[in-house]
Amino acid sequence: MIGLLKSNLGKIPFLGHMLFSVLTFPIAFTFMEKWIANPYDAKTSAWFCAFYVTLGLVDLFRAFRLRGESRPTFIVHLVCSAAFVAWGALSAVIGLNPTTTVAAFMIYWACALSKRVLAIVKNHNIGSVLFNAVIILAIISLAYGAFDRYSMVIVGFIAALSSLLTVMILIFSHIRVDILKEIIRKTYAVEIISGLLVMMVAFSFVLNIIDDAFNSFWDALWYCFAIVTTIGFGDLTPSDGIGRILSVILGVYGIVVVALITSIIVNFYGEMKKTDPDRDTGTMQ
Repeated sequence: MIGLLKSNLGKIPFLGHMLFSVLTFPIAFTFMEKWIANPYDAKTSAWFCAFYVTLGLVDLFRAFRLRGESRPTFIVHLVCSAAFVAWGALSAVIGLNPTTTVAAFMIYWACALSKRVLAIVKNHNIGSVLFNAVIILAIISLAYGAFDRYSMVIVGFIAALSSLLTVMILIFSHIRVDILKEIIRKTYAVEIISGLLVMMVAFSFVLNIIDDAFNSFWDALWYCFAIVTTIGFGDLTPSDGIGRILSVILGVYGIVVVALITSIIVNFYGEMKKTDPDRDTGTMQ
């Protein structure tokens, strides 16, 4: 057990960062709902505490995940983590009021600002500098002009959005793009998927013309998407025989194509990872 833990210590910061980034979504939106309804009651204080502690844990795992990049990166994220956790815990004790809310608001923007400045210091690329400079100006504008009832709603929304981007970056950063390009080239995935899209569009035009159940081309296209992905929302259904026949054809074709593409990509990706001498470069740090 100890050996298994030691062999996976490098993955713990990554998995922790992913976990708490995902948890930010429901906590942030629940907190915003409570804040809009009643900013300073006990339930809002509890969700505020959970929200800030979660942000702190996100930064804590991010600090240890990025500790190999540079010491300033590690320190900045560690300090932000401590500030979030401490203020979230303190809010549970003293409760929320206009003064503590402004302080929490400023702590969040100070941490966000410090991370953008750090990004500029680390990367002197002109594109990165301009991007982070725009973000810094936006942070200063929001921090200066949003001291009102909905200031924490802005914080919650931006935190949830940034967590979404974080999760996407964490996921796609461990995908070997060179291998995916080779898979697409050798399996003709683009041609197969393009054929499926063309069939969806063609069937949508036909369904819109011949079937009264569809009021527009977009309704028909939405229905075809549900058929191909086997989601089956059930909000739209064909009303005559021709529409049902087309649905069967599209459904069978979609199932075959999706299953075929999925199996080819998974198997081909696995084989290329086995034969690639540099495959360990894509493992989690």
